[in-house]
Amino acid sequence: MLKEEIGDRASEIIWRGRQWIVTNFGLETLGDPFPYEVAATRLTEGWQGADESLLAWPMELAAKTWVDYRDFITAYLVALGVHQEAYSPVDVATIKASLNEGRAMWEATKAEMLGDMDDD
Repeated sequence: MLKEEIGDRASEIIWRGRQWIVTNFGLETLGDPFPYEVAATRLTEGWQGADESLLAWPMELAAKTWVDYRDFITAYLVALGVHQEAYSPVDVATIKASLNEGRAMWEATKAEMLGDMDDD
């Protein structure tokens, strides 16, 4: 496994994507456009949005325009597998629903942004 400076500390990289990595800490960006991290213990926190039965991180990050959401989904699933003993258990249906809703939100946000660009 690789060690790389992520933020202010060295993290052991377990999996590496284009923008996201899974580390011994949890889930992190490679720092582009800025450092963002989710501790392994927080991976299955509930979303404080319209549908509280969903997981926070797939929904929260879907609304951020800088996120490579496809890469995030892969990293999130890897992190869930790697850090199973760190977070509160959650059923597969909740994970699937959260990722599906998040992806729909991300695609709508992306379409809205592209639509705004077409209006110029």
